[in-house]
This record gives sequence, C-alpha cells and structure tokens, in this order.
Amino acid sequence: MKNYEEILNNKNYLAIVKKIENTKFITDGKWDWEHGLGHYKRVANYVKSILSQLGADDRTIEIGMIAALLHDIGLSKGDKIDHGLVSSEIFKNYINEKDFSEAELITLEQAIRDHSKGNNIESLVGLALVLGDKLDVTYHRTINSSIQDKTNKEFQKIKSVDIEINETDLVVKYLTDNHFDKSVLKNWNKTVLIPMKIAKYLNKEYKFMINNQFVDWKEFID
Repeated sequence: MKNYEEILNNKNYLAIVKKIENTKFITDGKWDWEHGLGHYKRVANYVKSILSQLGADDRTIEIGMIAALLHDIGLSKGDKIDHGLVSSEIFKNYINEKDFSEAELITLEQAIRDHSKGNNIESLVGLALVLGDKLDVTYHRTINSSIQDKTNKEFQKIKSVDIEINETDLVVKYLTDNHFDKSVLKNWNKTVLIPMKIAKYLNKEYKFMINNQFVDWKEFID
C-alpha cells in the first residue's frame, strides 16, 4: 500500500482536505455531512472489504483505496458543482503519476467521476467506490453537523455498517441503538438503492439487516 500511504503523507493533499473539513456544505437542502479525511479513510476500508470479497488482487485493492481518498477532493472548489467530475479532473495533483499505468489512471478517473450515483460502472474499483461511499452512514457523518434535524439525529444512532458478499447474496448489515427509527432511511434512500443496484449488477440477491434482523428494503423506496 505504498502509494496509498504516500497520499496520506502528502502535505498538499492534507492541506486541501483540511480546507474541505473546515467548510460547511449546505446547498439545495443537503445536509452538511462530514466529507473529510475520516470519511475518506472509512470508505477506503469499505472498498478494501468489498474488493477482497470479490477476489480482487492487491493492486486493484490499493487502486480502489486510493480512489476513496480522492473521490471528494473536488469539494475544495465548493459544493455548487458536480464534485465527482471536478474531483476526477484534479485528483492527479495529489499522486505521482509515474507510479501508475495509463489504465490505472483511467480507472481512477472514471471511478471518481461516477461515484455518486453508480450509473456508469466500468470497473471493480468503480463498483466498490460507489458502494463503499454509500455504506458510510454511521454517526461519524452527522454527529458534528450544524443541522440537527430528525434525520441527522437518527443517523447518529447507526453505530456500524458491514457488508457481506457471498456466492448468492449481497448483505448490508446495520448495527444501531435500540431506538433507531428506520423510517428515516426513506429520507436518504440512496443508502438502500445503491447497494440494491450493485447487487443487481453482480447478479446477486440484495438483503438488508438491522440489528441482525432481516428487513424488507423495499419499504424505504417510494
């Protein structure tokens, strides 16, 4: 994971991440969820788990984790932009291009550009990034939000999210406190829709669990 660690020690990268962390993003009713280094590293860990379960080799896993570190870097330009597109245009500023093949750079660019909705999956890295990004919905994201509405307060009750991918199923598992109102998932239902889309792409059945109980994910879809 040499290249991954190099980014985490890159002073320019850390400076731009600090800028993002110090900016409040409240546009068009969006919540100012955390988009800083904590988010990037958690997504990197999800990407590592997803790619490992899909049988990816070590280099592909590292490329995926690098994409996770760089996927929201465009927010340094503000939130009234297509941040995925902008991130895909500037991510090379924070890596040593000589350490990557042309194919790897193309994979990174595409995965970062299309990570928000997963409408254009072209690689395992892209698949893992869009999925990992949507799995990061634990309390870390909203605990310091300047907006403490019902949705944000309920999401703070999500203690951990795990994923299991086996031969037949893609299973997302939430661990929450005992008073979690699951109906709030309707307010941010891409956390349910994106894993469903990825499961379909992988030709697997999608299953959703809260506190070790299977839940019908369709109830969160309008």
